[in-house]
Amino acid sequence: MRLWTVQHRAVLESLEDAGELVGDWPRIMVWNYRACYEEMVAEMARRGLDCGGRPPVWAWAGPDTRDNSVAVTAELLLCPQTPEEYARCVVLDLDVPDEAVLLSSYGRWNDFMEAIIMGEGSPDMDWSIGQEELAGVQACLPRVAAGWVLGVRPLEPFRPEEDEDEEISS
Repeated sequence: MRLWTVQHRAVLESLEDAGELVGDWPRIMVWNYRACYEEMVAEMARRGLDCGGRPPVWAWAGPDTRDNSVAVTAELLLCPQTPEEYARCVVLDLDVPDEAVLLSSYGRWNDFMEAIIMGEGSPDMDWSIGQEELAGVQACLPRVAAGWVLGVRPLEPFRPEEDEDEEISS
């Protein structure tokens, strides 16, 4: 299954030294999310995916398209503002065995997180994926093996001119 993920540059050393990338609780960007991530880990375990007591590695369904769709998703998640912040991140293009991934609806995941964090709504996650997932399909993995990495590139900012070029050619 083709996936892509945006990670800190430092993971490249981990991939080279350890041969894999795994999650690390102290590196969670927003600590309030831990309870939600633990629910993801529990669901993964129910499906035979063992995270080894660590948080999962998040990715997105599909290949790295090297275009604005990847840039926009990464920017919405990470909010890089400066060239230095972009330079800290890399995009990994992956080919992962299907049985090593839990796919779920990113929109439903956000609803679930809101219910857990804000205490509003049902704290039950709907793990199904609809035919037309407007908010995207996320992929969670217990690890990323170095052999699954097809390519690595720097994260590049959204390029408005790219969208303008597509509109002109349409």
